[in-house]
Amino acid sequence: MVSSIIDTDVAIFGAGPAGACAALSLLNHTNLDITLIEQSDLNRERIGEHVTESIFDFIDYLKIKPENFGSDCFIPTFDSTSYWGSDLPGMRNSVFTAQQSTFQLNREQFDLQLLENIAERGGRVMPRTHCQQINQWEDGRWQLKLSHPVHGAFILCARFIVDASGRNANISRQLGLTGKKVDDLMAVGRFFESTSDEQKKQEYLIESTEHGWWYGALLPNNQYSICFFSDADIVSNLRLNQQSHFNALLAQTKHIKKLVKETKVTTPHPWVRQAYSQSNVFESLPNFLAIGDAACAFDPISSLGIGFALSSGCHAANLIAANLTDTDSNQEQLINQFQMDLNNQFDHYLTLRQQFYQQEGRWQQAPFWQRRHVKITTLQSEGVSA
Repeated sequence: MVSSIIDTDVAIFGAGPAGACAALSLLNHTNLDITLIEQSDLNRERIGEHVTESIFDFIDYLKIKPENFGSDCFIPTFDSTSYWGSDLPGMRNSVFTAQQSTFQLNREQFDLQLLENIAERGGRVMPRTHCQQINQWEDGRWQLKLSHPVHGAFILCARFIVDASGRNANISRQLGLTGKKVDDLMAVGRFFESTSDEQKKQEYLIESTEHGWWYGALLPNNQYSICFFSDADIVSNLRLNQQSHFNALLAQTKHIKKLVKETKVTTPHPWVRQAYSQSNVFESLPNFLAIGDAACAFDPISSLGIGFALSSGCHAANLIAANLTDTDSNQEQLINQFQMDLNNQFDHYLTLRQQFYQQEGRWQQAPFWQRRHVKITTLQSEGVSA
């Protein structure tokens, strides 16, 4: 039984950087009522901590001072080394970005500070809230049937909805929208804490192996993030969700294992996350946009995730504000162009991704690398358009 009805201008599903950025942008530049809806209780371990210096431009645009995130939220990365295509070390100058200054991010502090700013600026944040049903009225407004474990079922009526729910794109799927999934990449990782008083080197490493590739980095709070990336079937066959198997594979590395020489594990079991590349096959729905990973999800090797989440959130907010406040402009055309631009960006990414993976030729018969040496059809060549 529905106990209440709430009206809002914009309902945003997903409290990650994309959703939070869209919410803050709208709160800063409009008088619209904003509601942010999140399925989790906000306590889940957050991954994805490598960012470029452009993050400070977004923070400034959101009207937040860097120091508000805490002194240890951003630490500069002075060394970036990859063992890719060779046993010899190479500088990790990403083919995806020209910016060389990079930072490791305390994701928990970063994400929660964004949410605190949303609440302080009058936004409504609803954690532990699930969307049970979505209906759109003839006038374009949305009726959302939501549920909360304590407050029960209720109705949220919104003029515009945004899917920022991550790779699963739960809202897009409920609306019948599909996605082009390129691979089955998974991430399996653990966090480690240094047990040494020695000053640690502010660096991150990438090391390719027969079954995939490893990432290791020093994070704020003297912690290390160690993560292995491979396809879902390989992760399952190697049983990497079990700590003994994860640790055994880690011990076989030549370089990553050295990062955790004097550390203790802070996560009891390896965590497993989806990391596949995917683009929404966009279809124009009135008063709807997908942003962040729900729109385009990139391989973590690209270091595009957080930057794209923030930029797509800001851009979408401008489109939504114009859509709801400027009745004279051709908003449908602008939103279609936004979606076409995302398609083009994803196609460009696929080309660079393939070029990067082809630089590793030592295990050409291994399933992981065989799959990444196969040419991927882009959205444009398939004739997909907004």
